[in-house]
Amino acid sequence: MQFKFNKKFLTLIIGFISLGVLVSGCSKGSADNKKTLTVGTTAQTYPNSYKKNDKLVGFDIDVTNEVAKKIGYKVRWKVIGDVPGLFGALDSGKIDTIANAVTVLPARQKNYNFSRVYSRYPAQIAVLKDSKYKSVKDLEGKTVSATIGSSNIDLLKKYNSKVNIKTYDDRNAVFTDANSGKVDGVLNQRQFLQTTIKKQKLNLRILKDVIGENKAAYPFKKKQDQKLRQKISDALKTLEKDGTLSKISKKYFNEDVTQK
Repeated sequence: MQFKFNKKFLTLIIGFISLGVLVSGCSKGSADNKKTLTVGTTAQTYPNSYKKNDKLVGFDIDVTNEVAKKIGYKVRWKVIGDVPGLFGALDSGKIDTIANAVTVLPARQKNYNFSRVYSRYPAQIAVLKDSKYKSVKDLEGKTVSATIGSSNIDLLKKYNSKVNIKTYDDRNAVFTDANSGKVDGVLNQRQFLQTTIKKQKLNLRILKDVIGENKAAYPFKKKQDQKLRQKISDALKTLEKDGTLSKISKKYFNEDVTQK
């Protein structure tokens, strides 16, 4: 069987092929030859992830941007208000990882692989300055506030299960209720307690007892390709060695939270 093509039809076909080549070329250029890393964060964890003049800033934000730069990626941020929501987005594939001081916990390691640890935070409790509490033991039978999904909750349960914990969706209420005496204390990482108490001028002091240590890293689904996780771990190692992580830490915490 033979087909006859007229000149107009042939010209039209060639035109479509040429257009496809041009569009393909533009698509590559528009991405700046960089892959995209979609990262979830709460924008409510001061000073790790928060908004300043409508701009997303913080320790974890800066570290992630530096990591992405090192591995040749650009970051697309996705703000999700709480930790359970962040992990839900990770599970569904809406984000590649989380940058929000995510603690490496045995329960989480069952479902996720983690990058190299890039920051460490001791868990402690803050109480009213004029309260009688001197240690965590003094809080047995009393109630402290904590953010829902916080790794500090598990640490306190292991350290002293006799202290009651009230969880909150509202990260601000965790502190304001402790400051107003509605609860007997607030549970969080020491650095977060220090910076929030100072920033909001709260009438709180931090108990000396260290409940445990939170080691923060980037989580990845186990079924996910682990090449990206390794690239990020390698970048973190480089940024630690050249002092970049320490510099960012001192910018937000006035101390180095990246070292043991």
